[in-house]
Amino acid sequence: MNFDMPSEPEISWPRLAAFVRQHTHDVRNGLNALDLETALLQEIVTDPEGRASVDQVRRQVRGLGEQLRAMSALFQEPQPYVAALAARELFLIWREQNESLPEPPAVEWVDETGDEKVNVDAGLMATVFRELLANARSFRDGEPAIASARREGNEVAFALREPKSAPVDTTAWGRRIFETTKRSGYGLGLWTVQRLTEATGATVTRRNVDGALFTRIALPVVAA
Repeated sequence: MNFDMPSEPEISWPRLAAFVRQHTHDVRNGLNALDLETALLQEIVTDPEGRASVDQVRRQVRGLGEQLRAMSALFQEPQPYVAALAARELFLIWREQNESLPEPPAVEWVDETGDEKVNVDAGLMATVFRELLANARSFRDGEPAIASARREGNEVAFALREPKSAPVDTTAWGRRIFETTKRSGYGLGLWTVQRLTEATGATVTRRNVDGALFTRIALPVVAA
């Protein structure tokens, strides 16, 4: 009997997103149950080595739960709340995102903004900045990156310069989901950057210049 099956089944984005959210929710429920069990073990186990092992298991369970929560959040439809924010404050949010990363990349920070304000969802943009920095950490190539912010005409440009030993092909970046060259990666980071910048009214461009990859995120200046 011959069954003709498509090599790539067609599935709509809403159905895929709903599946990921439901599946991660179900797995997190199981992890929450394990967390409760380990909490009971902490009361029962009195041996110091045993308690240390239980504590380690509980940290791992909670860490997995947080990873799933973050994964599920990526598949939520962005609902931006845009408000005027000083460009300088947004730059500080960028720095804070770097400081909160495990093993943050080395970055030189250059703030050339003045009193300009931009309309932005600060929470969404914080996620964008974090994903850019996490990607820079995973693919660092020698010298520290340079993060800068300055007014360019009627926009404020937030730019990340990453030194590269060879030009990087960015044609498909942010446009194709689940494609990655990083070990243990999921191909969601740059896709998230593209999706959230568009949702919050910003534009993102990339170009190779003088041995470095420039990622530029531009936001319109709020009229005085």
